Amino acid sequence: MTQISRFTGEIVPIAQVVTGDGDESAAPEGGGGFADYALVSLHCLRIYLDTSYRMTIDLLKEMPQITGEIGLSKADLPAPSTLCKAF
Repeated sequence: MTQISRFTGEIVPIAQVVTGDGDESAAPEGGGGFADYALVSLHCLRIYLDTSYRMTIDLLKEMPQITGEIGLSKADLPAPSTLCKAF
């Protein structure tokens, strides 16, 4: 298990508790947007990786295990501008 995977495994449950989205899907069907915990987790990963929003999304497209831990697939990842606007 990599450090990024361990970090993600710790941050996702915390984000779910803090946002109250424990049972919500990370990317609901039908264009419902993204669960708050998924956006918070992605933002925490951006800070952890010390990268821009665009670079974070680009890196995560190559890390299916990490996106899977958040509850997203490569196709579900938000655009960098969506992630930026969320914060």
